Amino acid sequence: MAFNVKGFRTIDYMTNPSGEAGANLAVHKYVTNDDTAAVETAGYFNDLSSRVKKGDHIDCTLDLDGTVMRRNYVVSSNSAGVVAIAAQNVA
Repeated sequence: MAFNVKGFRTIDYMTNPSGEAGANLAVHKYVTNDDTAAVETAGYFNDLSSRVKKGDHIDCTLDLDGTVMRRNYVVSSNSAGVVAIAAQNVA
């Protein structure tokens, strides 16, 4: 499947201790029927390139129509419309 913005919401902002303008990070939630493999596919979150930045957190509830699971990701880069994520709670 593909990213669906209807399942995405920004829920909070965290102050970055650097104090630099625009350095605050966001916490996002995302729910989807897609499984881990789909969400971790390169470019999955590219539609969010104008809404996320490096260091933002994305808390995901995945595979709602199958074996539901939760994964946390951090935006590892966002450049030229390409968003990359890194899994944070991998066992």
